[in-house]
Amino acid sequence: MLSDVWTKTLWDKRRALLGWAIGFFAVALIYGAFYPMAATPEYEEIIESLPPAMVDAFGWDEIASPHGYLGSTVYGLLGPALAIIMSIAFGAHAIAGDEEAGGLELLIAHPVSRTSVVLQRSFALLLAMLGAGLVVFLAMLTLTTAIDFELPLGNIAAASFQLSLLGTVFGLVAVATGAFRGRRGLAVGVATVVAVTAFLANGLAPQVERLAWLQQASPFHWFDGTGTLRDGMNPLNALLLIVTGLVLVGVAAAAFERRDVAV
Repeated sequence: MLSDVWTKTLWDKRRALLGWAIGFFAVALIYGAFYPMAATPEYEEIIESLPPAMVDAFGWDEIASPHGYLGSTVYGLLGPALAIIMSIAFGAHAIAGDEEAGGLELLIAHPVSRTSVVLQRSFALLLAMLGAGLVVFLAMLTLTTAIDFELPLGNIAAASFQLSLLGTVFGLVAVATGAFRGRRGLAVGVATVVAVTAFLANGLAPQVERLAWLQQASPFHWFDGTGTLRDGMNPLNALLLIVTGLVLVGVAAAAFERRDVAV
């Protein structure tokens, strides 16, 4: 039997994590391989015919470039969507799902503190998401043998790392919600609403002058796949994602310590 909560958590989810890894690799590989088509003048004309607001919202203004294409597909929509879905599912089960299944009461009846459970389950979530980011990076690395993206590997690695952090943030929203209420459905719902709101704040808020400031508060803006691929990691943006995650872990730990779970 594995002695640590985080190792046991990852071991119990090994099959699901393998499935997610295959999914991340396939999506990154397939959509990344379409870049040569996006770099053609014909495709650029199609983009130019679209409403400017739509182009700005989805980050298609630089789609003919490697960083623009990958930043709006693999690292802009599909990758983040997969990362968020995976992370929310993981985070919702970390406390609330396990409680509803009856396993959490048995766990905290052992000599392990509630805070330790939250910390270790959150650590397992982070490791799972870092693994997902690594898989995306490896898929891009595989593609570079056939397609010259003209992007530094360091920039691709940075974007993959920040993709992991982005997913982790929303997964931790699910962890914190589950720690408060102990209901998996509520944890999934709240985290999903937060993720969708953050996405809209980043993509659509700038279209309304009075709401433009909301973009600065969105984790999607801190992630900035296109900018990271083009310029490399922005330390401040990475720090904002990390600090947000740490705050959510602290909130989850405090809430779980005070809640009655009938143990």
